[in-house]
Amino acid sequence: MMKPQSLGRFLLPLAGCLSATSLWAGVLDDLNASQKETVKSGKQLLITEDIAGKPWPKVIVYQLVNATPEEVAAVFTDYKNAKVYTPNILKSEVVQEISATVKDIDYGVDVPILPDEYYTARNTLTSPQKDTYRIEWKLLRAVQTKDSEGVLIIEPHGDQALMCYRNLVTPGSGMAGLLRSKAVSQMRDVVSALAARVEKEKASEPDLLAKQVKELRKNLGQ
Repeated sequence: MMKPQSLGRFLLPLAGCLSATSLWAGVLDDLNASQKETVKSGKQLLITEDIAGKPWPKVIVYQLVNATPEEVAAVFTDYKNAKVYTPNILKSEVVQEISATVKDIDYGVDVPILPDEYYTARNTLTSPQKDTYRIEWKLLRAVQTKDSEGVLIIEPHGDQALMCYRNLVTPGSGMAGLLRSKAVSQMRDVVSALAARVEKEKASEPDLLAKQVKELRKNLGQ
């Protein structure tokens, strides 16, 4: 059952349209009118979906950003900088480039109560249509986590970018049930932090943002 919450991140890897009309038939198509209005008003919307046999729910977060989809994708795929702006991230390092668009990333996460978690995820970047970007991730190995997979979809909405972040984490600890609410709220923080970082770079670090966009275009062969 789908249920909106006022919470929303645990593991980072932490998503298309040409007009507002096609947008609402896209990633927001499953939302009701009230939920769509929440997103369009600029507020973050978080939805959780309980999955049979999983201690943590699937988390879906929608948020608008005052930037272009390309700029959001460029900041997110600058993986080594994730530790600079993402809460509780201790480490983010590209350890293998399978191709220009497929990269293995080592992350370290500060986990409450339990020992810190270190894991490797394979992130895959695609641009299925103009001004639309998808970054999918899949857990390769971890100290404690059994599985994690998700996607960030980024698409245009007027002069803004719409992010749709979806993540499902299967923790390995017997204490995972105690951390459910914290995990969900942390996932929300991932999206908030990314939006804030993109807007900050647009306002005060344009040279860095331009470099990131250039790298994104190169990786996509544009």
